[in-house]
Amino acid sequence: MAIVVRRAEEADLPALREIQARPDLNLVDKHFQAQAAGHLLFAVAFDGDEPIGSALLDLDSEMAPELRNMYVVPGARRKGAGRALSRWIEDRARDAGHTAVYLAVDPNNEKAVPLYVSLEYHPTGEHQFVEAPDVPQVSDESEASQYYAIYKKSLTAR
Repeated sequence: MAIVVRRAEEADLPALREIQARPDLNLVDKHFQAQAAGHLLFAVAFDGDEPIGSALLDLDSEMAPELRNMYVVPGARRKGAGRALSRWIEDRARDAGHTAVYLAVDPNNEKAVPLYVSLEYHPTGEHQFVEAPDVPQVSDESEASQYYAIYKKSLTAR
């Protein structure tokens, strides 16, 4: 699998709509519009011509810059797409002069938390109240936390 990550383009939208986790929320189009308005960067990971995942670099978040909404299609997980997406996001943040990237994750998300830790994101000890997330981060919604843990990655340490 040769994963390539780049900024989402309008021509990508039909394929991205097909893989989005919650089509009813129309997040692909909302994220693309926010990118066009300059509020975020919408990254897409491809294996050949097939989109296999996406992530956002939110430049207007309270924790800006914030890595948000990272999603990899189930068949492509554990093959490097999440790692490639996060690297791309971090490189764009570094290029923009930022010294760290933040993220908020449900502490009960057993798949995401180990990935973020392996990518050198560290818990800050802070939490963010979440009333109703757009996309649940845990498969059993009864296990979802009402507080997301805040993680930070330094972009200056090498």
